[in-house]
Amino acid sequence: MSEAAPTSVATPREKQNNTAVADADVGAAVAADSASDKSQDGAVQLSKEIDNMSMARVTVIWLSVVCGVMCTFLDEGIIATAIPQITDEFRSLGDVGWYGSAYLLTLCAFQLVYGRLYSQFPIKVIYLASLAVFETGSLICAVSKSSTAFIVGRSISGLGGSGLMSGTIALFASALPSSRLPLYLGSVGVVYGLASVLGPVVGGLITNSHLTWRWCFYINLPLSVPPAICTAFFVKVRPSETVDARSWMRKALALDYLGMLLLVPSITCLILALQLGGTQYGWADGKTIGCFVVFAVLLVAFVTEQWWMDEKALVPPRVFRMRVVFSAAMFGFCLESAFLVLVYYIPLWFQAIQGVTAEQSGIRYLPLCLAFILAIFSSGWLVTKLGYFQPFMLAGTVLVSLGSGLLSTLRVSSGSNLWIPFQIIAGLGIGASTEQPSVATQSLLAEADAPIGVAVVLFCQNLGPATFISVANTIFARTLSTEIERRLPGLDPAIIRDSGATALHSKVAPDEVGVLLELYNEALTRTFLVAAVLAAASIVGLVGIGMQRIPTSKDDGPGDEEPATAEPSSTGPAEKCGQSDGEGAKH
Repeated sequence: MSEAAPTSVATPREKQNNTAVADADVGAAVAADSASDKSQDGAVQLSKEIDNMSMARVTVIWLSVVCGVMCTFLDEGIIATAIPQITDEFRSLGDVGWYGSAYLLTLCAFQLVYGRLYSQFPIKVIYLASLAVFETGSLICAVSKSSTAFIVGRSISGLGGSGLMSGTIALFASALPSSRLPLYLGSVGVVYGLASVLGPVVGGLITNSHLTWRWCFYINLPLSVPPAICTAFFVKVRPSETVDARSWMRKALALDYLGMLLLVPSITCLILALQLGGTQYGWADGKTIGCFVVFAVLLVAFVTEQWWMDEKALVPPRVFRMRVVFSAAMFGFCLESAFLVLVYYIPLWFQAIQGVTAEQSGIRYLPLCLAFILAIFSSGWLVTKLGYFQPFMLAGTVLVSLGSGLLSTLRVSSGSNLWIPFQIIAGLGIGASTEQPSVATQSLLAEADAPIGVAVVLFCQNLGPATFISVANTIFARTLSTEIERRLPGLDPAIIRDSGATALHSKVAPDEVGVLLELYNEALTRTFLVAAVLAAASIVGLVGIGMQRIPTSKDDGPGDEEPATAEPSSTGPAEKCGQSDGEGAKH
C-alpha cells in the first residue's frame, strides 16, 4: 500500500504573498470595471450631447454633409451638356456611352462593399476616404488628355460616390439627433431633386463659357472642402458598439474579398449588357448574351459564397433575410425604377411630340421636380412627428401608379391642362416615398446591421433604374418599329430610331408627319405604363415591412412599439445563423 503524499503547509510569508496577489487581482478587476463604467458613462453622455445639440451646430453639420453628397448628384447630370465638347476635343464619339456607364458601374457595384466597411470601421474615416477618392476621380477627369483617361476618372469618381451615398446616411444617423433622422434623409432627396434640375443647367453655363467643360469637374474640388473640414474636426459621432476593436490590419484581412471579387464583376457584366444591348449591339448578339451569362454565373457563385461565409460575408444572409431589409429593398427597387423611367422619357416626350428644345423641355418638366421636392421635405418632417413612414410609402405606390398611368394617356394634341397635373401627381408620390426605405432600415435595424441594410437598399435603388430604363427603351424601340411597319410600310424604322427625337419632321413627307408623331407618341407612352406597373409592384415591399413605429421628435427614447421587422422571411437557413425571430432589430 503506497504512502499518502505529504501535505504542504504554506508558510506565513507565502500566505502573505498569496493574499497580496489576490488583493491585486481584485483591485485590477475593480479598476477594469470602473474604467468600463466610465467609458459607458462617457458614451451615454456623448450620445445625449448629440441628441441635444444646438440648431446652429446641427445646421453646420447638415450643410457640410449635404454639400458632399451634392457633388455626386451634380456629377450625374452636369456631364450631359458637356459631352458634345468632350467628344469634339477627344474625337471620341464612339465612347459617349462609357462616359455615363463608367460612373454608374462603380457607383452601383461597390454599394454593398461600403456597407460592410461602414459597419466595421470608423464612419468618419471611411467617409473621408470616399470623399478623397471621389475628388481624385474628378481631378483626373478635369486634367485628362484622352478619352481613356477621362473614362478612368469617371470610374474612380463613381467608386468614391458610392461611399459618399452610404456615408451620408451613416453620418446623419450617428452625428445628428436621431429623432429627426427622416427629416435629414428627406433633405438628401431635396438635394437630389435640385441637382437633377441644376446639373444640366450648370453644365451648360460652364461649357458655353470661357471656362470650358473641364470646370464641370474642377468645381467639385472646392465643394469638397466644407464636408472634409467639418467631418474631420467638427463632427462627433456616437460611440459604436459594433466597430471591431481589432487592429486595422486584422480587420482588413478579415474582409470578404472573394465576395467582392464575385459581386463587382457580376454587376459590371449586367450593367454592360443592359447599356450596350439594343444600342451598340443587338440583344441577340453574342457579346450581349455573354455578359448576361457571366453575370448569372458570378451571381450564383456570389450567393453561394455569402451563404458559406455566414456572418463574415459581405452581406450576411441573416441581414438580407430580415423582413425589413428585403421588403425595403424591393420597394426601393420598384419605385426608384419607375421614377427614373419618368425622368428619362418625360423630357423626350416634350421634345419629340411637342417639338420644343432641350431647355424648354426642362422647363415643362419642372412640375414633377417641384412636386417631388415639396413632397420629400414635407414627408420627412411628418415622419419625424408621427413616427410612421408606411402611409407615405403607400401614397407613393398609389400616386406614382396613378400619375404614370395618366401620363400614358397623353396624345399628340394634349395640352398643359393634362401634362402638368399628371406630372404633379407622380412627383408627389415619388417625393413622399423615395427616402422611406432608407428610413426604415436605418431606424428599425440594430446598430451592427443598419449600415449593411442601408447599403442593400441603396444598391437595389441604383440597380433597378439601370435595369428598367433598358427594359423601357426596348419596349419603346419595338413598339415604334412595329407601328411604323404597320402604318408607314415604306419607311425604314431604323432611320427614325437613329435620327433623334428632334429631327422627326425631316424624315418623312409633310403629309406623313402627323401619322409619325402619333406612332412616336404611342411608343413613348408605353414607357409610362412600365413606370405604372413598377410603382404598383412596390406594394409587395410595403406589405412586407408591416406597420412599425420609429422614434420621433416627441419621444425621449425608443418608440412605444417595439420593432419586430427584422425577423427572417423564411425558416430553415435562419436556423443556420442561430437567429431567432426579431434578432437584429432595435429593442
